[in-house]
Amino acid sequence: MSKTVFIETFGCQMNLADTEVVLARLGEAGWAQVEDPAGADLVLYNTCAVRDHAEAKVRGRLGELKAIKEQRKKTGGKLTIGVMGCMAQREKEALVKRFPYIDLVVGTDQFVHMPQLLDQIEERGRLVATDFGDFEDRLWSAKRGEGINAWVPIMRGCNYACTYCVVPNTRGREKSRPMAQIEDEVKALVDQGFVQITLLGQTVDSYGKTLGDGSTLAGLLRKLHEIPDLKRLRFVTSHPKDVSDDLLDAVAELPKVAKHLHVPAQAGSDRILRLMGRRYTRADYLRFVDRARSRMPTVELLSDFIVGFPKETAADFAETVSLMEEVRFAGSYVFMYSERPGTPSANLEDDVPLVDKKLRCNHLLDLQLVHQGEQFQRLHGTIQHVLVEGPSRNNDQMLHGRNMGNLNIVFPRAGHDALIGSVVPVRIERSTSLTLYGEIVPAESPVELTHVR
Repeated sequence: MSKTVFIETFGCQMNLADTEVVLARLGEAGWAQVEDPAGADLVLYNTCAVRDHAEAKVRGRLGELKAIKEQRKKTGGKLTIGVMGCMAQREKEALVKRFPYIDLVVGTDQFVHMPQLLDQIEERGRLVATDFGDFEDRLWSAKRGEGINAWVPIMRGCNYACTYCVVPNTRGREKSRPMAQIEDEVKALVDQGFVQITLLGQTVDSYGKTLGDGSTLAGLLRKLHEIPDLKRLRFVTSHPKDVSDDLLDAVAELPKVAKHLHVPAQAGSDRILRLMGRRYTRADYLRFVDRARSRMPTVELLSDFIVGFPKETAADFAETVSLMEEVRFAGSYVFMYSERPGTPSANLEDDVPLVDKKLRCNHLLDLQLVHQGEQFQRLHGTIQHVLVEGPSRNNDQMLHGRNMGNLNIVFPRAGHDALIGSVVPVRIERSTSLTLYGEIVPAESPVELTHVR
């Protein structure tokens, strides 16, 4: 009988991509994936360390496994428990001390060796493997799910030192994959039927700096754009300091590249940006917005914000609000500041009361919904080119997909399943604060793609 593995993934798209590699490596070694930890010989948690909330979920899961492992042992069975990812990389041996029934702690550069690490457990017992290494010298297989979308990491790590961020500690220094290797992977994915590729990196727009051969993200986009049958290219996440004119020109010029940029601002106050170590000013960020929109008036901009950073005053927060009002993002992720051990900001007093953090967080979220609602209203009656991804999560009588700006669009499914993976014209009829609804434009109707900001 096959050995069975259950894996739960927390956090970002990079973690999801890492999980796909782990499942492929285990599959090659004879492991079969199951959907319930109760039926697994091996339980793995692929963890996130960006906020304590994500780590608290993992600690809760580990607490639940203790009794299951003890019960297995009483009946002659066995349960192997592993923690991988950023929390594993950050805590290392401390994780085993806190949860002594964990068998395996695997860092962000060692997960590709999961079968070999499991073999070592059989020989040596508990194992902590968190050394950084270079595993990008080969193309690792990945077990991807069904659908039209595939995640492709093109670089890992970060050379910035934002004072609140654990990524330099958990993912290490920046390192980029060779362009030819990425091209080979994307070609293979398109041959398998994936028509939309999202390129991943902690600071994806700095791709190529460590290669020393002149590679850039703009050059990579131009190279991948030539692959036949590839329909959409996306990339996340960008740092404002690295969004070059060449990159913006490539996004604007290449029809397959989504007109969608996820570029976190984090704050609108120069004082807070300095405390965060972000290396740009409010004016710098607004210049980026002008540079992007001058080339692509219909580009959709997505941001992240942290509220309640140490020493943030009401006046600082008001500057963040005014930045949102000025830019009017297509979407924003808003988080309350969470002190992370080992980061420079942990040396600052976390002096913004929780009640103020919650109020500020809700204020930005509410403002974002207002901006989205107004934007969506302006799109009513327009025709959007939608890459159909599959049935809607909330209603299997509907299909959903995304336009070039990454806006989620839902329309009736009846008789249209054959369109999954195709780009179709959809006329927007109505909307909620999060979703646009429309109807497919009949083939015989004239189609003019429109967008009104």
